[in-house]
Amino acid sequence: MADDGMLLNFELSSEPYKAGVKFKGGRWRERKRAERVARNGPSIPATAYSGGDEELRSTKRRRVDEDSGHHQSHTPGTQSKRFESLAHDGGPSSHSSRPHKPARADGDASRGPRQVISRLFSFNPTQATAAEDEVEWVAPEATNAPLADVANFGSLTLSSRLVDELTKMKLERPTAIQQKVIPHLLTSSSDAFVQAETGSGKTFSYLLPMIHRILLLSNSGKQIHRDSGVFAIIVSPTRELARQVHTVLEQLIRPFPWLVSTAITGGESKKAEKARIRKGVNFLVATPGRLADHIDNTKALNLGTVRWLIMDEGDRLMDLGFEEDLKKAITRLRDIPIVQRTEDGTPLDKLPERRVTVLCSATMKMNVQKLGEMSLADATFLAAEKGDEDPTIEMAVHKAPAQLHQYYTVVPSKLRLVTLIAYLKSVFSRRGRTMKAVIFMSCADSVDFHYEMLRDPAVTDPPASATKEAELVSKTVSKAAYFTTAASPEVMMHRMHGSLSQPVRTATIRSFSECKTPSLLVTTDVSSRGLDIPAVDLVIEYDPAFSFSDHIHRVGRTARAGRPGDALLFLLPGPEEGYIELLKSSTPPSSQSHESILKKGFMAKLEFPVTTQAKPEDDESYHGKAETLQLHLEQRLLIDSKRLELARNGFKSHIRAYATHVKDERVHFDMTQMHLGHVAKSFGLREAPGGIGSGIERKSKKGRRDSSKADDTTKEQKPGGDVIKRKSAMLMRAVADEFNIG
Repeated sequence: MADDGMLLNFELSSEPYKAGVKFKGGRWRERKRAERVARNGPSIPATAYSGGDEELRSTKRRRVDEDSGHHQSHTPGTQSKRFESLAHDGGPSSHSSRPHKPARADGDASRGPRQVISRLFSFNPTQATAAEDEVEWVAPEATNAPLADVANFGSLTLSSRLVDELTKMKLERPTAIQQKVIPHLLTSSSDAFVQAETGSGKTFSYLLPMIHRILLLSNSGKQIHRDSGVFAIIVSPTRELARQVHTVLEQLIRPFPWLVSTAITGGESKKAEKARIRKGVNFLVATPGRLADHIDNTKALNLGTVRWLIMDEGDRLMDLGFEEDLKKAITRLRDIPIVQRTEDGTPLDKLPERRVTVLCSATMKMNVQKLGEMSLADATFLAAEKGDEDPTIEMAVHKAPAQLHQYYTVVPSKLRLVTLIAYLKSVFSRRGRTMKAVIFMSCADSVDFHYEMLRDPAVTDPPASATKEAELVSKTVSKAAYFTTAASPEVMMHRMHGSLSQPVRTATIRSFSECKTPSLLVTTDVSSRGLDIPAVDLVIEYDPAFSFSDHIHRVGRTARAGRPGDALLFLLPGPEEGYIELLKSSTPPSSQSHESILKKGFMAKLEFPVTTQAKPEDDESYHGKAETLQLHLEQRLLIDSKRLELARNGFKSHIRAYATHVKDERVHFDMTQMHLGHVAKSFGLREAPGGIGSGIERKSKKGRRDSSKADDTTKEQKPGGDVIKRKSAMLMRAVADEFNIG
């Protein structure tokens, strides 16, 4: 045969040839392990895999071991105990429920089920900012306290009967903003823009002069009564704030039974509201949508006598999209001529000669300026601080009260839930005082999960003979578990968000306000604006606010009217730490390490309301107690399908809400930096649920297909690196009704 020039050289190893084995069924990790054992032999020690490959293992997967013995953590500097439990024991995802179980990698089928180890203190991102030394904070002089150099409200030439009623309410001296606004509204007929920090008494600043001037009509010979007409309309952004203003107004006019006020809000019977308006009212407190509805459909609503239009929390009114409703009310009032006498002939000469519009807002954002241009004419700018007399400033620095102690803690995602419980446990261990605390979360589903998880499951529904009030709060008020202490053996938990019906929301707020025992309110931003809940000592922002102005309003639920208060903000390591610089533009915050919170909170004995395989031990370190608590919460979800579903929904809504931060602050809240597996652990889940944005994505794809049919032009496809950004944009466009914040 002729030589074709091809030379083949085969070199065979001295080892026997091994045929490749294909494994099917079971888990991917077990198949790969079995293939490696078949290829290299079963002589690999278990410690070589668990330790040597530690750096190669993906941080998104849980640590899984096959033998039931205890191993020490390989994380440097961490000597915490690693706990082992039956994975999904008895739960819906039990290993025993899998029909195809692969052969074990080491060929030993006699060993027990595979173990899942809860590890909290490894593979956590490093904190970028340096931890500051914790120093004792000394509160400066309060900025929203009543003025010490003013004798009483009588110095503002208010009615003596009004001053006496204020004294009964334990209000003796005005605040700085009240000293500026009350004299202006008593003597002037010009519009006003009122700007002041939260808790400074803006509500009294516009209610008192209106009542005083209306009382002057009764002194002129003829009596003003409920049929005399509506003299003032007060517009509030939320139902809770409208009802609060109405409650304060009712207290002020209690000595004057001939004056009547009412509140008209969404969620109530329009028929009953029409009946009250038909009987006659002098003060109308309303939400924008319901006010516009009555202006269009209630003929008994006579606006000819209206002399004041008050728009409270103007920035929130615009943020919630009430521009069209407000424009309708403002236009209608301008079109109706002012009457100089009531129907029974009583002159109205003591009232302003024109309609006075008062816009109250803590900020000067662009949308507030737009509302001012739409409603105000030659307005006077009134601010509590001297020197802030220029209303053309686009954005005055939005500050919290000086006596409010703000501090933050940087907590990795996996440790958030146990750190929150540890902090609450340390807070309610204080003796000799009744503690009221408010926790703000980003969405209603997260509120529902944390309320159900942290409340005492032994509390049953109220009996059939219970009062109507008890029935309303039966699903929103309960005794707490996990963080009760010897100092506070009973802590009442309340939950609040926009998906609850209005009667339930009203009853829940009333229960929290009147509670005489230590109490906790878990809520969304629906409770962040204007609500004056007595004696709130602490605000916890478990999820950062969607904008810095919302942050100021949240922390403003405490440190009101000169009282001291504390506010703690949870942040994640990484981009969120840049938010600290924004906090410094207000009251400079101090830092607290999550390690110190865990150490202090877990000094006391842990008590679990439900029995699981994870049991606390008194001699454990605080690291060990944290891991025991986390493992207990995970096991509890596996045996409770209801709370497991709440955890999954809470996780999904939390991720969607994370994409809705305002554009200017989104650099601090980057979705691409989130570790979904670690976030899932903060909801007691062992893996991140799928389908966060699948429905939205399907709609988006359908829309793109429809548009491609109408357009024959082809477009370049975006690179794969932009997938997360595109999903973020879709989520932000679709989550308006998801979080129930208004």
